[in-house]
Amino acid sequence: MDLTERTEGVYKNLMEIGWFKRLLKWRGLQFTLQFAGLLFFLAIAYAGLFGTPVGRDNLASTFTWLIWWTLIPVTMLVAGRSWCLVCPWIAPGEWLQRLAFWRKGKRTLSLNLKVPKFLRNFGLMLTLFLVLHWADSTFHLAFRPETTVYLALGLFAFAIVISLVFEKRSFCKYFCPIGAVIAPYSFVAPIELRNRDPEVCQKCKTRDCINGNEKGYGCPMMIFPYSTDRNTHCVLCTECAKTCPNDNIAVNIRRPFQDTFAKGWGFLRTRDVSLSLSIIVIVLLGVIPFHNLEMTPLFSGIQASLVQSLGIPQTIVRTVLLLMMGLASVGVFGAFSWLARRSGGDTEYGYQRLLSWLAVTFIPLGMSLHLAHNYFHIFQEGAVIIANLSDPLGLGWNLFGTAGASVVILSSNLIRIAQFVTVGLGLLSTGYCLYRLTSNMYEDKRKAFRVRMPMLGLLVGMSGFYIWVLTIPMALRF
Repeated sequence: MDLTERTEGVYKNLMEIGWFKRLLKWRGLQFTLQFAGLLFFLAIAYAGLFGTPVGRDNLASTFTWLIWWTLIPVTMLVAGRSWCLVCPWIAPGEWLQRLAFWRKGKRTLSLNLKVPKFLRNFGLMLTLFLVLHWADSTFHLAFRPETTVYLALGLFAFAIVISLVFEKRSFCKYFCPIGAVIAPYSFVAPIELRNRDPEVCQKCKTRDCINGNEKGYGCPMMIFPYSTDRNTHCVLCTECAKTCPNDNIAVNIRRPFQDTFAKGWGFLRTRDVSLSLSIIVIVLLGVIPFHNLEMTPLFSGIQASLVQSLGIPQTIVRTVLLLMMGLASVGVFGAFSWLARRSGGDTEYGYQRLLSWLAVTFIPLGMSLHLAHNYFHIFQEGAVIIANLSDPLGLGWNLFGTAGASVVILSSNLIRIAQFVTVGLGLLSTGYCLYRLTSNMYEDKRKAFRVRMPMLGLLVGMSGFYIWVLTIPMALRF
């Protein structure tokens, strides 16, 4: 891959800005951010354990399920896996593993085992994410501050155990349930960490970005910074920027969605676009509208009818419906991918590889519905945070004079308009990505067109379904 291909769509290398470069090379950066996040988490945990058990009046519930949970896709849209840079979950485990806070440690407390090969994919991540989603909706975790804290503490303990048994950030790469959303969503971000000049990396003999040196650790995500071409696993920890002896690491502002269709070194291979990652994308295309539907009177009526007619518990009905929605999404997408291959007469790539890449182009559509769904929580329910800040424990305080305040940020009509616009932009963005991908894959424009058309039909159909789902009134959670 030549330098021209490598820099296509890149607008600015932030490492050319002096203060920014010094900040990213500072060893204390990640520790400072993680420590601040950990202190904030401890404050939230205190509220959950010692405050009121009423979810609406406890900051542990409202911040976790209204602010943090709904803003995760926003951070992915703006800055890729930036959440991973500040994540407090991995911090204690990593500090124990390295026996150091920010300085380069010389010893380790971890067994440094490799994760078993059958787990080196996104399968476990997806399973844990679906379990978390299922637990939230089935047991109404938003209403239970204490349970929310215990769940978070469980994830802390899980991350510590994984860090003490397996090498580096194995937890982040293979076990973190939030990673199931973060990994694919980071593809759309207008920011990337890459090498500046591939030729410099090819001539490098020491590979300090992998092996580490006195200035920092080798990549904790066990990827190759000298050849990384997608945001899949990069957590923006900037260890490679600290260790690179050739100062060849760039943090680029780039064209959005670049990872979904970029051609060049890593394009048309499956190291970073694996089938397991694509299955996550496809499952999310079904699970996200299900999450929206299950908060509507329509779903409640259907669920009650099934419980009554089948004589089985509501929990089982909800679980089966969730699994059916995910499986239906995989089946429908798989069928349209097969049709696309047949109609285009593809002989170059095969069904699995074609499905994997086509799925990636639908990330903007899935993210658009995720964002649109969250508008309802943020702009209609999010104002409860204003009251919570004055009375975070729900004990009758009024620290800032806002306790009991009732504020409507946006009207229902404006939220609905914003939702429709967002899904529309998701449709257009996915259509653009699909066009660029198929054009890069096939030199024959007619073949590219024939492969593209069935997927465009699916795109329009899914967008129409999403808009219909958004027209159904949702029940307030808080």
